[in-house]
Amino acid sequence: MKRQFFIAGVQFRPHGDIAIAGVKIKPGDHLGLVPEPTNKFDPNAVKIEYNTETADGVDSLFLGYVPKRFSSEVSAMLGIGASVICTVDEVNPDAKTYEMFKVTVQIPVDEETSEAEDSGEEEGPE
Repeated sequence: MKRQFFIAGVQFRPHGDIAIAGVKIKPGDHLGLVPEPTNKFDPNAVKIEYNTETADGVDSLFLGYVPKRFSSEVSAMLGIGASVICTVDEVNPDAKTYEMFKVTVQIPVDEETSEAEDSGEEEGPE
C-alpha cells in the first residue's frame, strides 16, 4: 500500500498551529497516524499529527486527517498492527491550507524483498 495525498481538514485547525507547522515541518519528516474510531463523520478516520520531543516528553500537533477515500485502508492496516509510515513530501506555507502538506502513507517494503527486486534476482528455493 502506498498512497500520496494532501492532508484533509487542515483548514479547520487553529490558524496559529498550522502557521507554526508550516515553518517547522520539512520534507522527509515523519508524521504520526492515530486512528479515531469515534469520529462522527468517518468511523475509519485517521488523525495525522506532528510530534516533537520536548523536555517534558512529546508534544503532538494535530494537523488533519487521512482523506476519507483512503481512511478505511489506512485504518485497517493500523488495526492489524502493520508498520504504516507517513512521510512529508511537500510543505507549502503559502498555499491554501488544504494544499499545504502533501504526504505519502505506506507500508515499508521488506529490505530483503527490495534488494532482490533491485538486483533482478528472485527469492525462493534454487
